[in-house]
Amino acid sequence: MTALNQARQLLEDTRRTVEKSDDPMSRRTVEKSDDPYVISRFGDWQIRVDVAAALLERADTHPSPVASTEAQIAAAEALIFASNTEFELTGQRTALPPSLDDPLRWKYQIVGNYHLNGVL
Repeated sequence: MTALNQARQLLEDTRRTVEKSDDPMSRRTVEKSDDPYVISRFGDWQIRVDVAAALLERADTHPSPVASTEAQIAAAEALIFASNTEFELTGQRTALPPSLDDPLRWKYQIVGNYHLNGVL
């Protein structure tokens, strides 16, 4: 499963968990969250997933080493955000298999070197 698909799956799983959880402040079961913070976290999460999907689509339609690397970075960052936000909102963290074969710091260097110096 790709990092993007993992981020999407965590988003969906966390949404279901948040919808079914009890609100400890009011001692009631919440059907949909009305907490502005939770709502904004899901908005941020969805945008990160959508950006990663758009960059992946661009890399598929206009292949280049940089486009592919940008898509990999966005997907990895969406997954990192997903994992952290899942823990933040539910107190649980889904164990994720390693999804990157090399550190993100090298991927950022590839993109930066291309955009700054024109080097592939």
